[in-house]
Amino acid sequence: MKSTVMKMWLGASIIAGISAIATTPAVAGSLTGATLIGSDYLKIASDGTNTYIDPGASLSTLLQGDASDPGGNVELFASSETLENFQFFFSNDVTSLTGQIGGKDITLSSLTFADWATDFGGITLAQKWFSDALTANGLVSLIGSGLDNVLYGQFFGNGGLQRFSDPNISYLNQDDTTGLITIGLAGHFNARDMLAEIIPPAFAGFLPPSIQASEIVKVEYDGKTQYLYGFEATDSGLVSLDDNNDYTYSHTGNYQLAFGGSLPPHLSNPQDVPESSTLLGLIVVGGLFTAGGLVDSRQKYHKACQKLK
Repeated sequence: MKSTVMKMWLGASIIAGISAIATTPAVAGSLTGATLIGSDYLKIASDGTNTYIDPGASLSTLLQGDASDPGGNVELFASSETLENFQFFFSNDVTSLTGQIGGKDITLSSLTFADWATDFGGITLAQKWFSDALTANGLVSLIGSGLDNVLYGQFFGNGGLQRFSDPNISYLNQDDTTGLITIGLAGHFNARDMLAEIIPPAFAGFLPPSIQASEIVKVEYDGKTQYLYGFEATDSGLVSLDDNNDYTYSHTGNYQLAFGGSLPPHLSNPQDVPESSTLLGLIVVGGLFTAGGLVDSRQKYHKACQKLK
């Protein structure tokens, strides 16, 4: 009976141990070798409550956050909102953040007018993003009504594209188990007031009380280019301060974007390891590490002692 109880206890302990190993959280990889290309950027640090411009901040510190704690950020194409439409149309200036994630090169960039004009199945990126924004924020009924074109015209005419061409990168991480790459963009948790500034007051009544929309980031990774954006933010717990220490509320939301990446080299070709059943077999064969082995060894010990008497 004692032997049976010991076997059951030890077996349960082994299974629990193996289960703990199997459920170990995935390790997240982050951007390495981070470099900024271009000069039109702002380094924005965080003290856990506010964000503020800090030209001397290191990229490794600014980009070390995640969805639970976004931290600081880097704003690409910081002067975008100062450009008139004709200036933006003729500008080819791009600000980029480059580095490696999981052993592969990656580049995150601001947008130009040419990017907004990229074709997506017969419509431009600008039209697609605007339509997606209406749908995500409960204004799908406007699509096809004619009012959507009027709103888009006002948005475009008042520099709306420039306002969403300057992504604020908070973090860039990769799940070492799935390869999933996540990018955090700092933005407005509620962008309604900001958008109301660039459309006529007569149209502001169409806007819902809360609007969420991220800026757009151009991503070049593994030979492919894509444009990422989102319409669902989490509260960052942060409030931005401008140069006069006035609150601007532009970093109150965190928009997490994601896409499938390649596993790091050391994980895409894992070394052979014993399966759990093999490990259990080895433990049993080992004798002393099982309840039965303990009993058997004890019996052998007593027999040996009897022979010495």
